Amino acid sequence: MQCPFFVTVRPMNQSPFITFKDVAVRLGERWVIEDARWQIRQGEHWVIWGPNGAGKTSLANTLMGTTAVVRGNVVRHYLEDAGGCGGRVPMALFSAEQYHHLYQHEQLLDEMRHFSGRGGDATRAADWWDAAVAGAQTSKKNSFLHRIVELFDIERLRPKPVVALSSGETRKLLLARTLLADPCLLILDEPFNGLDADSQRSLTHALTRLAQARTQMVLITHRRKEIAGFFSHVLEMDQGRLIWQGTREAFLARVVPSAPNAAIQPAGGVLRQSREELNDGMPLIRMAQVCVRFGEHLILDRVDWTVRPGENWALIGPNGAGKSTLLALITGDQLQAYANQILLFGRPKGSGESVWEIKQYIGFVGDTLQVRYQRAMSGLDVVCSGFFDSVGLYRHCSPDQRRRAEQWVQTLGLADLAGQRMARLSFGQQRLILIARAMVKTPRLLILDEPCNGLDSTHRARLLGLLETIGRGGTTQLLYVSHRADEIPICITHRLFLERGKVVGVQGPNG
Repeated sequence: MQCPFFVTVRPMNQSPFITFKDVAVRLGERWVIEDARWQIRQGEHWVIWGPNGAGKTSLANTLMGTTAVVRGNVVRHYLEDAGGCGGRVPMALFSAEQYHHLYQHEQLLDEMRHFSGRGGDATRAADWWDAAVAGAQTSKKNSFLHRIVELFDIERLRPKPVVALSSGETRKLLLARTLLADPCLLILDEPFNGLDADSQRSLTHALTRLAQARTQMVLITHRRKEIAGFFSHVLEMDQGRLIWQGTREAFLARVVPSAPNAAIQPAGGVLRQSREELNDGMPLIRMAQVCVRFGEHLILDRVDWTVRPGENWALIGPNGAGKSTLLALITGDQLQAYANQILLFGRPKGSGESVWEIKQYIGFVGDTLQVRYQRAMSGLDVVCSGFFDSVGLYRHCSPDQRRRAEQWVQTLGLADLAGQRMARLSFGQQRLILIARAMVKTPRLLILDEPCNGLDSTHRARLLGLLETIGRGGTTQLLYVSHRADEIPICITHRLFLERGKVVGVQGPNG
């Protein structure tokens, strides 16, 4: 069998594949999709576009049939055409929720192993990948499988414990598994998030080849440059309604590129000085010959790094470079910090300080935190939990703390989300709430791991403008991770370049 990535076939006929007839979907008491009329015909490739909270992910889940339709009807024409999919899986979905579920599952297993004295029995990426391959059709175990393995560098990931994978590496595994299904319709919800530049280009190339090989696609994205040339149609959504449908060319002509980052001036008193001066003039972070291992795998290799007062740093490197592990050493979520020479805010790690004493000076936003907040808390309570560095709110906020939390909600334009349950917010809306949570106590150090993931162009511009204000204010220093050069704030003064766990370069304000 020839590899489907490289086979170009004649165009499909234009018969309907799936049709939405006045479809309505409700989540609790809120309508997330209303009166949706839409049809995907065979051979069409669609982009779903819209602001955070528009209902895009709900529409994708409705396509998959995993969300109940309250009103209207979804006609699945492919079920009526026995040869329509040629024996292939009709649909497959990749989404951030899959990353969340995998992370939560492995964290729970890891805790159970440590409790039972079997901490060394970690799940490897190979275990998870081999199970996916075993469940695939036999015809996909030759050149098709080889191409996927090569595309996502699976052989390099196989020996690693799943808990040691970076966010980008985990997403690669999930994407590879989704492609392995070889569906007629491939639904991709923000597939480029967390991928380095090379992986983004490789994914675009692979999707283009799949499109040529009779795999139809639906892509959810907030970035125009992720819309590859083979996409033929665009569907725009806003507040649960389908507001526009048309060709890709017509969409690109009518959608204006996002404006430059607009500076946000937080409400008075929100940005305040840290609770105390911490060894004024001392480095915030100092690492000397830091190493981190998971079994035989060296994740960080003799890292030397110092962050001094007034410096804002960006961590740059491909997926698997060690960026997430480096951040975990700082936040206290990686216990091997105590086996290394690390000073935080002038105090050596392991000198008697508690994790909470360190966390009180740090604000953090990243996928790993967002995963842990899938619960029935209101947006405002999540923001308030930032005062106590807890995943959940178990203490009462003072009136002053409540007022400051509400000010940050207003600053980021989140007033309409504050009373809603976190689990019912979109991925991008959750991210905005967690940014407010990180800043609510005006931390000495704000750590941002791909903070723009899931944000629409308006909120992305507002966030980057806010970070510019914060970074130049002198109260909070930034430690920023992103694979996108256009999403790194101008106020960044230094860059640390990592590759395969090693520091391969340092760049200061003078280059």
